[in-house]
Amino acid sequence: MMDRTIGLVRCPGTCGEWVQGARNGIPFLVDCPIDRFSEVRVSLNMNATGWDLPLHKTKALQVLELLQEDLGLPDLSGKVEFLEQLPEGKGMASSTADITAVAAAALIALGEDPVPERLADLALRIEPSDSVMFPGITEIEHVVRHKHRMLGPSVPALFLALDWGGAIDTRIFNARPGLTEHYRRYEGEIARAYLLALEGIAQIDLEKLAVAGTISARCNLEINRKMQFESFVTWVLKKGGLGVVSAHSGTLLAGVFPLDSFSRQEACKNLRHEARQRFIPAYLDLFHSHSGGIMITKTAVTENTG
Repeated sequence: MMDRTIGLVRCPGTCGEWVQGARNGIPFLVDCPIDRFSEVRVSLNMNATGWDLPLHKTKALQVLELLQEDLGLPDLSGKVEFLEQLPEGKGMASSTADITAVAAAALIALGEDPVPERLADLALRIEPSDSVMFPGITEIEHVVRHKHRMLGPSVPALFLALDWGGAIDTRIFNARPGLTEHYRRYEGEIARAYLLALEGIAQIDLEKLAVAGTISARCNLEINRKMQFESFVTWVLKKGGLGVVSAHSGTLLAGVFPLDSFSRQEACKNLRHEARQRFIPAYLDLFHSHSGGIMITKTAVTENTG
């Protein structure tokens, strides 16, 4: 009889969304996965009671409780360790990545298959969620209905991401007054951005994706203002970038650059330095696009030897 099993999983975050808005009144988003992660180790202990995890990780506890209920395992318990974390409140899908990684690691430890559809269902039962559990770039109805559509592989890109401080709670953002009317007003522009994004993904055309991202980001300014937006877009284009991508329910704004434009470390360093001097952000980082989906980095079993 095994008394302890372990699952270790990484889930990518996002650099906001390529497109976010509504279609026929139904909110949806198209995610932008990046090479930043939530990495979680779940150690199930059949001889313990309750969960040992950081107190502020309340959504992680929620998903474990949902799993216990779904699987009919009232005595499920163990320890949850966060080995790598995403910045919170910036729109990098930190909550979704945490929930997904915890659920996937627990399922693996239980010998269950952490399929993306199952992980998405669990996340969406807790809050409006990104689609980082699916490989590639995925469209998802993140508030109601919860239909998803995998659009294609991620397009190679470099993102220069920054924000000017603060944090936005996903639940509060999606419940705010005026959001439905905002989405309705911009449905035409969002439809145009979405079609461009589809073309960009299908044709591996980063410029079309970046133009789509810029259209959607500009629409989002009405309800989530980004400081220095227009001056940042102008600067990005001047520096060889193709547009921007924005965290629609977060604080992050990123310039989109072709990978081959900044292949040298010195060029990236200079880009970061100039952005910091010019825009004085509270946060600044460089990301690369990522293939999306969870990565099972380790599974282990310790048997009862007593």
